[in-house]
Formats: sequence, C-alpha cells, structure tokens
Amino acid sequence: MKKIILFAAMCLSISFISAQNTEDLLNKLVEKNVLTASEAEELRKSSTAGQQKALPAKVEKVRNFFNSPYFQMGGNGQIAYTYSDVNRIHHDFKAKNLFLIVNGKLNDSFRYGFILELVNPSVQEFWGEWTAAKEFNLKAGQFKSPFTLESQLVPATLETTGYSRTISNLVGYAGTDDVLRLQNGKNNFGRDAGIMASGELVPMSGHNLIQYSLGVFQGTGVTTSEVNNTKDFAGMLLFQPVMGLRIGGGAYFGQATYLMAGADAVSDHVRNRWYLSADYKSDRFNARAEWINGNDGGIKKEGVYGLGMYYLLPQKLNVLGKVDYYNRNKDVNSEVVDYTLGINYYFYTQCRVQLNYTYSDYSNKWGAENSNAVTAQLQIAF
Repeated sequence: MKKIILFAAMCLSISFISAQNTEDLLNKLVEKNVLTASEAEELRKSSTAGQQKALPAKVEKVRNFFNSPYFQMGGNGQIAYTYSDVNRIHHDFKAKNLFLIVNGKLNDSFRYGFILELVNPSVQEFWGEWTAAKEFNLKAGQFKSPFTLESQLVPATLETTGYSRTISNLVGYAGTDDVLRLQNGKNNFGRDAGIMASGELVPMSGHNLIQYSLGVFQGTGVTTSEVNNTKDFAGMLLFQPVMGLRIGGGAYFGQATYLMAGADAVSDHVRNRWYLSADYKSDRFNARAEWINGNDGGIKKEGVYGLGMYYLLPQKLNVLGKVDYYNRNKDVNSEVVDYTLGINYYFYTQCRVQLNYTYSDYSNKWGAENSNAVTAQLQIAF
C-alpha cells in the first residue's frame, strides 16, 4: 500500500494532537486540491498504524502549494548591536523587526498581499491590486504611499541599517519630529490606508519613460482609525530617460491631529510635503538623492540626503557613503548633518551582515552633542 506523508513535522507531532485536529487538516488539504481524497485516506491509515515512511514527491507537492504564483510566504528580520558615545546606554543589542509576508494572485489581473510585524506587533500591509494593463493598476488597502524613493524600500532592501533622518522625520516613520508618530505613537514605515492608481507609460528600448503613482489616503498611519474629516493626497511622477536613471518628484497634502508643543489641546494641523527625487542603478554602482520641503502646522522643515554605493564583489560585497541634512525648524535653523559610512556582505540571498558608522553634527539651535554611532546588523530572510 502506498504510504503518504504530508510533511515530516506532521509525523513527529501526530501523537500530540487530537484526532479531530488531524481530520480537519486533512479535509482542508483535500478542499485545496493539495491531496486527493484517496491520498488523505491512506494518510489516515498510515498514521493510525504508526507507519512514518515519507514520500518526497508528496512533501514537494505540499511545499509547492505554499510557494506557487497563487500563494507565497516568506519573511525577514534584523537584529542589531548599536554603540553610541552620547546615549545613556552606550551598548544596545536587540531585535529590531521581524516581518512575515504573504502574497500571491487570484488570477492574472488580481494580486493580494499582507505583512505582519512581530517585534512590535502590527498589521503593516493588507491590500488587493487590480491590473488592467501595465499603464493602469488600482490598489486598495493599507500599503506604502507614493511618497519619496527611499520610503518605497523596505528594511530588507535598504542600503543602510536605518532610514535617513530626513525620511524618518518627514515621511511617517519613527523620527522624534515625525508628526504622524505623534498622532498614533507608531512606526508606520511610510504606510497608510487608502486607494492608489499607478502605471508606466511611453515604452522605450527596454523600459518605460514615465512612472506615475497617485492616491487618496486616510492620513493616520497603520491600523489607526480616522481622526478628522479630511483625507490626504500623495503623488509621484518619475521620468526614466535612459535605463536605470530616474528623475522626478511629487507632493503630499494632508493633515495630522496631535498636541503641538505649547498648545493646550489636541487639534488638526497641516502636514504638507514637496519633494524632488533621483536615482541611478547599474550592476556595480547605485546612487540616490532626494530633497523634501515640509510644513507641519506652520513649522517649516527641510531635508536632503545623497547616497552612493559600489559593489566590490557583484551581489556579495558593497561599500557606501551617505550624507543626510535635516532642518526641523527653518525659522531658527535647528539643523543636523549625519555622515555615514557602511559595508554590506551578503552570505546568502537577502541575508547579510551590515556595518555602519555615523557621525552626527548638530547646530547650536538643536541643543544636542555631536555624536558617534556604530551599528552592526544581521539580516535573515526566507
């Protein structure tokens, strides 16, 4: 009689779970067409008899179900050690984040996805996207808003161990001056709930000249209910005149609800942004620069950063340099400049060791000591 083993772990745990749970699992796999009814019946008999001879072909069938175009599961996480010469705690070692990612498609026109963050538990993304053609896609749910190039990167693809101070404070991340974090107390990773249209236009040799994204968003960040009677707008327009080079910009217009310094009560405040962006990518060299001008409740803010990265060993080892200027109040020039040097070594696909050194130079108006920080980070992805 043919022996069917769904997966090795099931054989090890079969004696620890109830018969009803086993039956439910088998019925679900038959419903999903992973197993036939006869195969499920054989598994019931072999598990009852205590026979545990695995069939690799059936194991592969189950594995392929969880990594098909219709359903894909993966994840990544970062754990980091940081030394700072000015923080009260000089040495810090902790898990920064852990993302569980599921995505796939129902058919050739409709895709879906969701992302869970498990270190500070939250639903980061949950969306569906309909594609009429490459010129027009419609996406609805919670996802990254079209707001700067660096913000579109996730921690697993970001070149440095952390986002630029400019991005962290002006695009809805974890910066101390980020008014969106003041509103909901979360690191929103540039995400929000809304609906967005996007696409690529004007085909050229090997690429498209125009990329666009525009949408309407709630403006409250991840998994946060509406707090006012307005919706926010975000849009980005990029031109790619030659393969690998993009130039463009965009805008964000909205409101945030929080307690402003010196105020007596929580109220709505304007949260507007204008930005210019450019990046270049080749096999060995990548570069990116962005300028952002912001208005938070009448406080004018500005940031600009530039990054260059070169692969000493293709896809294995790269070095980088980054300069990041941020002014949190242009009326008094409360400024800081971060200078970062870094190295990334990939020991497996999307798995790497990163080392960053950052020197931060604060103006007198900022009221902080100049600092040195070193971060070593391990990233694992599956």
